[in-house]
Amino acid sequence: MDDIDKRAINLLINATLMSENEIEKTLKILRDLAKIKKRKDKNLKSIKDVLDYWACQAYEYSMKA
Repeated sequence: MDDIDKRAINLLINATLMSENEIEKTLKILRDLAKIKKRKDKNLKSIKDVLDYWACQAYEYSMKA
């Protein structure tokens, strides 16, 4: 897990406390981070796969807390 993953997961965990405008901005940031992540790792199939991975990780972390 690199810094991009950690930042994205942290954004998702904090999203439950955000307003609608903040969530829209966060989604744009997450898409941009996923594009960067996909460019770095050629084994990833799609941006959706990256976003799904982050969502699963954020869910697991929130359940542990």
